Amino acid sequence: MIRFKIIITFLLITIGFKSMYAQSNGNDNLQLLVEKSYEDLSEAFLSYQSKNNTSLSLTYANAFLLKGKNENNTIKKAEGYYMLASLFTKTSRYERAIVYSDSIIAITKDENDYNYPAKAHLLKASILGSQSNFQESMNELAEANKYANANENVDQQYQIKYFIASLKNNLGENQESLKIFKSVVNYYETKYKEDKKYENEYIKSLYAYGLAFNTLEIYDSVQRINDKAIRLSLKTKDSSYYDRLLLSSAAVHYNKEEYQSSLDSIKKSQKLNADKKIDPRAKTRINFFLGRILYKQKKIDSSLNYLLKVDSLAFENDFFFPSIRENYELLIQYYKNKKDTEQQLFYINRLLVVDSILDKDVKYLSRQINEEYSKPNLILERQQIIESLEKKNIYKIIIVVAIFSILIILIIIRNNKKQNIYKKRFQELLDSKNAKTTSFAKEQEVKNSSEKQPKDIGISEMIVNDILKNLEKFEENNDFLQSNISVASLSKRFKTNSKYLSKVINIHKNKSFSNYVNELRINYVVEELKVNTKFRRYTIRAIANEIGFNTTEAFSKSFYKTTGIYPSFFMKQLEKQETSN
Repeated sequence: MIRFKIIITFLLITIGFKSMYAQSNGNDNLQLLVEKSYEDLSEAFLSYQSKNNTSLSLTYANAFLLKGKNENNTIKKAEGYYMLASLFTKTSRYERAIVYSDSIIAITKDENDYNYPAKAHLLKASILGSQSNFQESMNELAEANKYANANENVDQQYQIKYFIASLKNNLGENQESLKIFKSVVNYYETKYKEDKKYENEYIKSLYAYGLAFNTLEIYDSVQRINDKAIRLSLKTKDSSYYDRLLLSSAAVHYNKEEYQSSLDSIKKSQKLNADKKIDPRAKTRINFFLGRILYKQKKIDSSLNYLLKVDSLAFENDFFFPSIRENYELLIQYYKNKKDTEQQLFYINRLLVVDSILDKDVKYLSRQINEEYSKPNLILERQQIIESLEKKNIYKIIIVVAIFSILIILIIIRNNKKQNIYKKRFQELLDSKNAKTTSFAKEQEVKNSSEKQPKDIGISEMIVNDILKNLEKFEENNDFLQSNISVASLSKRFKTNSKYLSKVINIHKNKSFSNYVNELRINYVVEELKVNTKFRRYTIRAIANEIGFNTTEAFSKSFYKTTGIYPSFFMKQLEKQETSN
């Protein structure tokens, strides 16, 4: 027994010495690495990271950080923390990654650096967004946007645009999302042609651009973009987006009802990730695709296993996306067909929970995108537009006001001129014994005068004289006041031919029969209105009927044609004169 204790003690001491030696040796190695330049340490870190050598990547990141601490260089310390944060992000150790991101923000928030702390806010936003923590992710984006705009850091501005476009796509603002993604792709394509270090950003933007087209069901564009991104992804050493692009292609085939092709793309993705730890989000999406495809292929029972996995993974990882609703709709339908009301009710309740989560995120993100991103970025643009519009509007207002003023002045002048003319014509009517003697009537008479002489009308002089005598009696007796007088009825009364009567009036009276009768009526009513105050109180309609006109309009037109003013004006002026007298 004593011998056994001695052996155990010896082993523990040996293990302790080995541990101490290893720790000492590790620290010694780290100290040796610190002697290297920042550039060498950074290159080694990136090289080992691309080879998925986590252990050596971690060593070089720690060496970089230690060198920064030894030199008390804040920005180098921040870069060391960023290496560690990105490394833990890649290995899905998100809590550690967020801790390092917070360390960067804490030490650089007052440094006024071109990249930090915006770079850390962006990384943190990406991590939180991947965990479906959209509210906090949007807050980090807002902070990053503030620093990126202040520093005029274009790279960071486009990284933020990428995130905003992704969020808009999830919110259903697909056209706006597509527009932003297009500008992001164009930016990174230009940068990639200038410097190959932008390759990953270019591939990532192409992938996201394809997803936006997928949402809009423009599948040919999705496949074209995916093919381009896949070719680039396979060329680079880091083909981390290849499996995502395969899933995007699977979505295209699924939406085009090419279920076997969709299944082939998923199997390729699974084979590619066979030796890797699959991200819970990717695992959720893969199971979601498999469940839906098998369901569409009528392999209902086989699809159930995948649909249930989606539900489990979604709630375990708090990962929900808009199209996940279909997963629960299929589960509800499955148990409904099986008449399993208990399970059917369970998944109805699950879907209601999912809907409430998605609805909450959508409302929050819509508000936050507007308040924290869109408004700040649009303030300068709005101000510039306002200033340019104000200048244009001032000129437009001046021109409009000037034109309007000129028009008003012209209208006033025209109305005043017309009023003066009307008043002059009224006074002439008032002073003359007959409307026919006014200057306006004489002007009209000149216009209507005929060059024909009585001898040219082809009627005997005796008939002409007889018609003229009858017309004289017709005027003296005021027979023209009778309504419905016509050439036919009057020629019958005169015992002559209607053509003869028309010709005599045309030549001797220089007017047509209707104008002749109407003018007689107007001359009569003018004189009557001047002397008969009772008649003056009649309405226009009553006066028109009284003197043989069938309508008020016909009377007014005829009155103006004869006198140059309207009956309403003539009667108002008479009233004014009567009042003044």
